[in-house]
Amino acid sequence: MRKYVATARNALIVIAVVLLLLSCTRLPDKSNTESEIIIGKPQPTRSVTWYTSFPQIFSERFANAFTNKTGIGVEIVRNSTFIVRNRLMSEIENGSTEADILSIADIGTFIELKNKGLLMKYDSLYYKDYPDQYKDPGYWAMSAAFGICMAYNESKITDPPKQWTDLLDKKWQGRIGLEDINTAGSQYCEYYILRELLGKEFWEQLLSTQKPKIYYRTEELANALLDGDIDIAGEFNIYTVYNFRVKRGTPLKGIYPEEGIPFVLTPIAIMKDARHIEEAKMFFDFILSKEGQELMQQLTYEYSVKKDVLPLQGKPPLDVLNILSPLNPNDYLEKREEYIKEFDGLITGDG
Repeated sequence: MRKYVATARNALIVIAVVLLLLSCTRLPDKSNTESEIIIGKPQPTRSVTWYTSFPQIFSERFANAFTNKTGIGVEIVRNSTFIVRNRLMSEIENGSTEADILSIADIGTFIELKNKGLLMKYDSLYYKDYPDQYKDPGYWAMSAAFGICMAYNESKITDPPKQWTDLLDKKWQGRIGLEDINTAGSQYCEYYILRELLGKEFWEQLLSTQKPKIYYRTEELANALLDGDIDIAGEFNIYTVYNFRVKRGTPLKGIYPEEGIPFVLTPIAIMKDARHIEEAKMFFDFILSKEGQELMQQLTYEYSVKKDVLPLQGKPPLDVLNILSPLNPNDYLEKREEYIKEFDGLITGDG
């Protein structure tokens, strides 16, 4: 009997110790635990690398829209047209490029790449929606386009020039702004088109006599107008007029000469050695689709040349502008180095 009493007493002691330990152990607060659980958005397991000259913020927004639609991530390599072009060519020469998709504002680059066999042949179903002059079926089509105009600050200037040749008036000497032709595809396009239209003499007077100021970014050129550092932007994008006047509400105003509006083309193509072929085809089709073109216009304020896409309200329709595009794209390519050197020489006095 004494043995059983001792055993029972020992059992009670063990139970008491266990209960004591349990009472000293705090169970986790369920509400606190759940509040700390963070489930992140799944990261894309597929991606495509996009070399572009579209402004960074617009490129990112477009890329995000594509990722949300397809689940495919987009790596963006962005800079001014000729900086992207030179980087790409250097990488190709070294066998190190990661570019899958290219869209920059220089049609000559795409002709050059095709001639060298560096573009992938892809028969997109969207080629049929683009006019013949804005595509090379199987290789590239126009992701966007924009016209080049002049611009001024109407709160400071009451008698702006009306034609390109009005820029040669002595009252604008030292008061004109242009972009750097070595980086901006738009400045090369303007130089080429107006040289063909008005002759080299026009540029000799504008660059050597009028002493324009050179800017390296469109935003800098626009701000120079607003700040009064210059009176006239002699090279300005219509989409920048829309951005600053319609969207931002500034007094910048565009001038659209009857002599003609140089029209800058931004093709899109898939690189032959693309590492992400299927993803590149999906991105290519997305940007050329009606959905992609409408989104592109909303984000970049540039023109779509797709047949069933209307321009943004507040921008002059293309059919009311005298659009000037290179008549011979191969000539446009072949004269690039010569004309860039000529532009620089006229600026420095060595031309």
